[in-house]
Amino acid sequence: MSIHVNLSAPHHVVAANAHFYKTPTEERYIDRTLPHHDLIYLVEGSWSITENEQEYPLGKDDCLLLSAGRHHYTRFPCAPGTRTFCIHVSGELDHQTSDNEFIQLPTLIHAHNNPKIKKYFSEIVTAYWGKSEYKEKQLSALLDLLFLELCSLTEAKQSSDLAEQAIAILTAAPHIHYTCKEMAEMLYVSTKTLDKSMLHRTGLSFHAYARERKLEMAASLLVTEPELQLREIANALGFYDEFHLSKSFKQKYRVSPREYRTGNT
Repeated sequence: MSIHVNLSAPHHVVAANAHFYKTPTEERYIDRTLPHHDLIYLVEGSWSITENEQEYPLGKDDCLLLSAGRHHYTRFPCAPGTRTFCIHVSGELDHQTSDNEFIQLPTLIHAHNNPKIKKYFSEIVTAYWGKSEYKEKQLSALLDLLFLELCSLTEAKQSSDLAEQAIAILTAAPHIHYTCKEMAEMLYVSTKTLDKSMLHRTGLSFHAYARERKLEMAASLLVTEPELQLREIANALGFYDEFHLSKSFKQKYRVSPREYRTGNT
């Protein structure tokens, strides 16, 4: 599931608290449908929260974004010593628009690699209980920073997942020569999105990575399968012929396939 947030719409912090559960809670400790979003950050311990029959197990540094208007509840007690930050945020203006400020975030986000998210949760709780004359503006700014950081983390993960899918396909079928357009269509994204994801994950464009992976496989086959002819390796890795493979191989390794095999056996 996911939560919709329109960053161009103002948001109000309805409540913000830090909780410590020294002993396990009751099984049905939470059972509610709120008119506002419920943002939970698990600082320590473990818990499991269900939203609309979808259960989300939470561990340390997990962030749960429960959408306004959906029923969420607990079926099991939390672990003793569990600590959370909990923020209730107005969500009546969060609906899909054509506006570029609209974002969609997954319900469960693993934030252990992003300390800024924990920091923003903590600062929102502190600001909520503070007495500053700029309290509302401060809370609004911190909420925007929190949502943007969550969005950035989600996009980075989605980009990494996309690249991993492309790499898995290339590795499983090295005999096929996929163009960037063909791979993008298989993954239901644009070529620009695929290339951006590959650059983020590998430092190379899709075309460059596919070429490098095939040549690395060719180098491995030259050494581990000494009985294979160059023509057979070229066919197995989707090169036009052995001359195409030999030329590409020499550009990368500075030696011919024959010299590479001789020097490594």
